[in-house]
Order: sequence, then C-alpha cells, then structure tokens
Amino acid sequence: MKRPIIAATLIVCLVAWCVRYYKVNGGTFAVHYEGPSAVYGMHEMVSFGDNISNNALEQPGYSVSLESARMIDAEDYLKELGKKPEDFHFLSEKYLELTLTVANEGDYPKGLTFYALPVLGSNWFTYYDNEVTACINPFFEGDYDQAHACAVRTNTSTTVKIAYNLYERHFLPNQFKNLEHEKMWLSVTTLPVDQRIAFSCT
Repeated sequence: MKRPIIAATLIVCLVAWCVRYYKVNGGTFAVHYEGPSAVYGMHEMVSFGDNISNNALEQPGYSVSLESARMIDAEDYLKELGKKPEDFHFLSEKYLELTLTVANEGDYPKGLTFYALPVLGSNWFTYYDNEVTACINPFFEGDYDQAHACAVRTNTSTTVKIAYNLYERHFLPNQFKNLEHEKMWLSVTTLPVDQRIAFSCT
C-alpha cells in the first residue's frame, strides 16, 4: 500500500516542478546547447564575428563591452526618470540597467539589435524594455518605436543603456527578493559559439 502512495506523491511532485520550471522560463522548456562557449568579464570587448545571436540575428562587424550593471525598483526608477506609471504600457517590479560600449568595424546596415541580447540567469532569462530604454538614452528622444537598435558608424563606438524587465512572477519568491546576488550573463551570441558576459549587481 505504501509503494503506490509514494509513487503517486513522486509523480505529483515531478509534475508540479515541471509546471513551475515552465512558468519560470517564460513558457518554454530550457534547451541546452552543447557547442563551444566562451565567458567574458565586464569591460572585455566581445565580437559578434560570424556568430549568430539570439533570434538568429547576424551582426557582423559589431562588438560590445559591458561597462556597468545596476538593479533598481520600478518606483525609484520612475522618480529618477521623472515619469509616472501611466507613461508606460507595461511596468515590471524591478529593472536591470546595463551600460554598453558598442563598436562597429564593418558595414552592417541594421546596427545592433537589442532583442538579440537577452540576460540569462541560472534558471531564467529576460529581454529589454523598449519604453524604458527610450527614456534612458537621449538620442532616442523618448521615441519607443526607435528604441530597438543602435546603429554605429564604421570604425567608431558609442555608449548605450539598455533596460531589462524583471517581473516578480517569473521568479521563485526567495529568488526575486535576492536578485542582486544572482549569477547573470549577457548573451552576445549563441551559435556556433555561445559567447556571454558574466556580471553581477553587487
């Protein structure tokens, strides 16, 4: 009698874990790529080269360096920006703000696409917020539709800030409370070489 009860309990626990894992990862099960990888530190320039970034984007000639990272509550961020909640369509509870140096040594016409640069955690990931990103870069002049990429003239570089959403519902309770201590990586390319930049906000 005990064995069926134990087996049923294990099955329930496994299903609950799978559902939670699925929700934490934004409705997808994580896929682990076993190809070559390279992990860089902050202030190291990482070249896209012939590699492909997230969402199968090629950005030849471009390279990025992560200069700083900070995490901030949405309420404090809005005060800093002089904005109100109604100025945005969606607001997360926290934001991750990354400052990047973006360089271009090629002639790729479309520039660096922010959607190609997700932030990865140990069991989560997040993408940039175009509305907040438009507010923290003066050259976008608050235009949400334009805040999706950064074009840089050949043989020059520029500084850009990218804001990432951190929705509480995408994390485990204790994890969200201690996000500042989480291991994080900025994903630069995925194939054939998984290149990422390790950073922390502490």
